Amino acid sequence: MSTARLPTRAARRRPRPLIGVLLAVAVLVQLGLFSYTTASGLAGTSDSRLYLYAAQTLREAGHLLHPDGSPYRYWPPLYPVLLAAADSLAGVRLLHGSALVGSLLLWSWLGRQLLPWRRALLLPLLLALGTPGLLVGKFVWAECVFMLLVAAYVSALLQWLRSARGEWGVLATVVGVLLPLQRTLGLFLLAGVGLALVVGTWRHLAVRGRWLVLLHLLLCGLGGVLWQTYALLVVAAPSRYHPPRGWAQLLSSAADYGFVLLRWGLPLPAAARVGLPNALWAAVLLGLFAALWPRRRPWRQVGALAAPATPDAEPANTAFRATHGLSFSTQLVREVLWAASVTLVSLVAALTVFAQSAAGVHDAERYASVLLGPVVVLVLAAWPTRAPRWLGVGLLGLWLAGSAVRAVHVARDLHRLPPLAPASFPRPVLHRQPVGAEEE
Repeated sequence: MSTARLPTRAARRRPRPLIGVLLAVAVLVQLGLFSYTTASGLAGTSDSRLYLYAAQTLREAGHLLHPDGSPYRYWPPLYPVLLAAADSLAGVRLLHGSALVGSLLLWSWLGRQLLPWRRALLLPLLLALGTPGLLVGKFVWAECVFMLLVAAYVSALLQWLRSARGEWGVLATVVGVLLPLQRTLGLFLLAGVGLALVVGTWRHLAVRGRWLVLLHLLLCGLGGVLWQTYALLVVAAPSRYHPPRGWAQLLSSAADYGFVLLRWGLPLPAAARVGLPNALWAAVLLGLFAALWPRRRPWRQVGALAAPATPDAEPANTAFRATHGLSFSTQLVREVLWAASVTLVSLVAALTVFAQSAAGVHDAERYASVLLGPVVVLVLAAWPTRAPRWLGVGLLGLWLAGSAVRAVHVARDLHRLPPLAPASFPRPVLHRQPVGAEEE
């Protein structure tokens, strides 16, 4: 990639005290909701049972095993390793809370880079009031750490594309390797990232830059591919897939994801999912992604990408030329977020045709939880600028108010769920919940 410097842009005036105050409020809100939700203890599903048992066998015998004594293979290995390090359900709760706060901080920083500052101010509060984090934080699931890893990956990728500095490329690659080792969905996200990077950057890169992008993508997916090969061929695990259930299941899953993503922004009751036909909700999903496509257009804050003014700050560099008044690296990362979101939803919905997991509204919200940050960023980026200011302020206010009401309601429901007993870590006892994958 080229490392030629562009002329340094004049830093615009930013209400830094206000940004800091709103970010602190968002962190406190998220911690408060998470603490209340998990005060009664973490809950579990069949997935949790396998995670906890594998973590216990790793501590005791140095091997990841299933309760039947067979090698652990159904899910990637990173989360059980982290559970083994946590050593107790209290440690797992701390792990989840830290991951959620870290994800919030990273996405808030990304919002300042990818959005006009007025909209970036709202991002931390919208994320703190997001219900997906409460859902996955309550259960012993891998999603909380997965959300943190995705936020870290996008942050490092933006810095790499902006500066073309090798250390950022290495960091993005290391975090990218961990994504499919935490969740298989990491491979789906990386497929979308690869599509956006190849299509969006190919003609803008020199030969060396193209090889670096391809090497980055290859290394990121290598760990996940090797683990899947181990699980399917080396361990020779029984297949968890069955003959396809047909287009009706695909349409139903697309409808689930359409309902879930729309409910993040609108106060929809749960009955609305069954009140409308699947075809309509699937059309909502397609329309939502079409509306969120990051069209290339300038904005007035041309200094939005200027590096934060610190005593040791260096002039902002970029690996790409400016395009239409908007830094190309910023536009490209927006397209990466869009392509990764579309790819993940498409592949997971298609997977439900061949497997039981990820089917249904509760599973859809769990699997889509990692998309909360990307979707909110894309919504704020696509917010119409020509609408009357009073209308925009009113709609954003309703969005915040609706999110707050739903977050409190979901937190109360999750707080009431029967918790895992403290002794369930060494010998986990499953409490069946109407959330998550069905028990095998």
